[in-house]
Amino acid sequence: MLRNPTLSCRIGFSRGKAYQERYSTTYDFAELRAEDEAGVVRLSRTVVDEFEASLDGVAMAARLVRSRDADYLLLVFDHALVDGQSQLMMIQQLAAPGSPDDAQWERFEAAVRDRAESESAAAGGRGTAFWADRLKNFHGELPQGAAQMPSEIIAGLPGVAIPSAVRGSHFPYVLFSLHRALRDVTGGDATVIAYPWGRRNEAFSDVTGCFLNTVISIDLTGPRSPLEAMDDFLDDWCLEIDHADVPFGSLARLGSDLPGSVSGTLVYAGMFVYEAATEGSVNVAGVEAVEVSPRFGHNQPMSPFTAAATVREHEIGLELTVDEGTGYGVQDLGTRWRHRLNEVFSRFPARQS
Repeated sequence: MLRNPTLSCRIGFSRGKAYQERYSTTYDFAELRAEDEAGVVRLSRTVVDEFEASLDGVAMAARLVRSRDADYLLLVFDHALVDGQSQLMMIQQLAAPGSPDDAQWERFEAAVRDRAESESAAAGGRGTAFWADRLKNFHGELPQGAAQMPSEIIAGLPGVAIPSAVRGSHFPYVLFSLHRALRDVTGGDATVIAYPWGRRNEAFSDVTGCFLNTVISIDLTGPRSPLEAMDDFLDDWCLEIDHADVPFGSLARLGSDLPGSVSGTLVYAGMFVYEAATEGSVNVAGVEAVEVSPRFGHNQPMSPFTAAATVREHEIGLELTVDEGTGYGVQDLGTRWRHRLNEVFSRFPARQS
């Protein structure tokens, strides 16, 4: 933590703006005891829950959990300070700890300022005009936080086999199938889903940080069958990605300025997270470790639903958390999502065993 500027910062908020500040406490460490293996699991979940819910803690916490059979070291990272590329770098740092570099803080500050400047430029450029034009055709609600209500959680749906003929990223197919499943359960004519998307300045490829933006995906392909609409959706998605550098805050402010009124059909927005499965285990200074996902926690959802897709070798695993206040259940959306993804993949030849 001492050698990594990202892990020595925390997120703060002032007048609706997020900022990073250097945290005087360099680490959060405690020693805990558990009676048995089941107690270790319970303690681990509690630590993850408490860490996820905290807004004023450090960016990484360590807990040494001692039991009668073995001792366990639990390390928890703050996702708000780390993007996917940075997480891989941190894993490499954990495997081979090194001495601090005096230039790290200067590099970190330069990377953060470069990111802020690029976001400011995108907020006032042609990208905003693209989204304003696109949102004119969308009559609904932009993504926003849901009221904290009891939630229903699926740890994992049955995996969906990936056809061998699929080339390139699976991401747009999984996203499209989620849009279609959402239409099934809400009856909406159009849907909107937010998701994190990373794009960093390669000049700072060696700097850890959170170089992510929240992008919105809008499905306006109409009431046609999914297979008929998929090609149009893929074309629209490519255009959205070309303008993914526009900050989400700028998009949310566009909503109140657009012509037309919100339709009577409530469009449920949600968050979508997509990742590739970690290859093998994680090495921490010569000791093999396993990755524990925070999905096993019990925190309340920040949006009507959170959907996650994990790409493994030959299949895609699907997971959902749904706020019960949405009017549909997690089983409804989960079943439809898996069905729709299988439907999308049916256009490709099946994987040969």
